[in-house]
Amino acid sequence: MSVICNESALIAQKRQVADRVRERLDAGWFDFGGNERLEMVFDLEMHLAFLGEAIRCNTPKLFMEYAVWTQDLLISSGGDRQRFGECLRAIDAQIRESGCGTWTAQATDCLAEALSQLDRVVSTSESHLTEVNPHRGLAEHFLHACLELKRHQAVALILDAVGNGVSVTEIYLEVITPVLYELGRLWHLNRISVGHEHYCTAIAQMVMAQLFPSIFEGNLKAGRLVSTCVAGELHEIGARMVSDLFELNGWDTVFLGADVPKDAVISTLIQHDAQVLAISVTLACNLGYVSELIEAVRTTPDCAGIRILVGGAAFNVDDNLWQRLGADGWAPEAQTAMALAARWRN
Repeated sequence: MSVICNESALIAQKRQVADRVRERLDAGWFDFGGNERLEMVFDLEMHLAFLGEAIRCNTPKLFMEYAVWTQDLLISSGGDRQRFGECLRAIDAQIRESGCGTWTAQATDCLAEALSQLDRVVSTSESHLTEVNPHRGLAEHFLHACLELKRHQAVALILDAVGNGVSVTEIYLEVITPVLYELGRLWHLNRISVGHEHYCTAIAQMVMAQLFPSIFEGNLKAGRLVSTCVAGELHEIGARMVSDLFELNGWDTVFLGADVPKDAVISTLIQHDAQVLAISVTLACNLGYVSELIEAVRTTPDCAGIRILVGGAAFNVDDNLWQRLGADGWAPEAQTAMALAARWRN
């Protein structure tokens, strides 16, 4: 393996580095026996990608939060809580051996801080279906139907609510959104499988498809937006919800979906004569693709003047991360995104 001279090389060579790190650890740790959760805990390539992006973005907190989340996942899976720390120490040893340049000090400092944080408790005990939610009851019944695999009942609950006057915006923000967060919490607590979580998410997407006609009833369009997930990013439902809410609020939108290469985004921006590009990223390991897309937009003459709005869980870790990546703005949730885009339009 060649010498790793910077964090970008670490990301590019993460498979080779992970192979070397694995040699420093007990081979039995990587016999997961079909346990999808432990496979994530010991995904060395993912650890290296998060570490590299944290250094590249000058945001060590990206890796800290990821490390604490992963340790908590290991504990909820009933695994040996010392093993993830050993993984981080093995990564540290490999970087000290293979790395050169100032970035290695940043990497080892980041790993040391992450190790010091592993005993920090992540609060996952409180439900996302809170009493302040005016549609908490509907959200609870929808979630229960999803978890019971009662697809038709779950869809009927939402359609009946809309028929009785609940707006699509309320369904999105006060039912589907908290239910999706709750599904993530239940998975993290090892109460449902990833397959179960994906099934429930598919029902939410089915509901959104059923509501699709009502979203596009209006004819007056005050702005043009393209929304997308970057290459490698598979978590698309949040970006789709934001796009739909923009449409409901008078924008002409194009939603491109998950894992979209930058060239396809650029061509769509030009074809749609877009004023705003909204980029959603859940996993911080995909932030490099965000930087590449933003640079491509900035250097394309036909995209001059397009404002770039970013959001998603990866950006919620640090309020200033969007500026480091060169975006025009960041929104932690849909209402803020629409308000910011409206100011740009005016």
